[in-house]
Amino acid sequence: MRDSILFVITGPSGSGKGTIMRAIVERYPDIVKIATFTTRQPRPNEEHGFDYQYVSVDDFLGKVASGEISEHEQVYKDHYYGSPSFNPDQGSDRLMELDYKGMFKYRKITKRLVSIFIAPPSFCEMVERIIHRSNESNLNNRVNNAFEQMNYAEYYDYVIVNEKMDDACAEAIAIVCAERCRRDKPLRTRQIQRMCNERGLAHK
Repeated sequence: MRDSILFVITGPSGSGKGTIMRAIVERYPDIVKIATFTTRQPRPNEEHGFDYQYVSVDDFLGKVASGEISEHEQVYKDHYYGSPSFNPDQGSDRLMELDYKGMFKYRKITKRLVSIFIAPPSFCEMVERIIHRSNESNLNNRVNNAFEQMNYAEYYDYVIVNEKMDDACAEAIAIVCAERCRRDKPLRTRQIQRMCNERGLAHK
């Protein structure tokens, strides 16, 4: 039985994580997108159950108490964000958005985790994207969190600088393809060995 891969996407607010994850799932529909929980309201282009599972604060804290949410925090010092409990080593390959703290936690407990950090092309572009989607109450928190996240980019397996969305999506899809091929190499080499055996060409 082959190991499942958990693909983790991290990046500051406005880096394009959601669009890139949609592109991955569209290319590989067998990958399961894990929707994390949040107490914030959905944005117009977001889908409940794919981008996030949107819940009230009371529901969120109840899921924390019951163990349905395994790790959580107030990322921008206002709304809660949390990851659902699941076994990352069983079932289909999965895709999940986490911050660097969550990535480190899952890296310790997952057999095969591939981490991808998505970065904006510049400081000005990052701030402009955050302003475009944020209200006055959490703008500074989102900017501060963006720099906190980017300080940990070097610990990721891959880093994508999202200058053009199409190119960033293509890079992410290429990473997923390469990592799945790497994982499947033993299976494929066994298939080749069987073909050689069938022709009597296997090396002794």
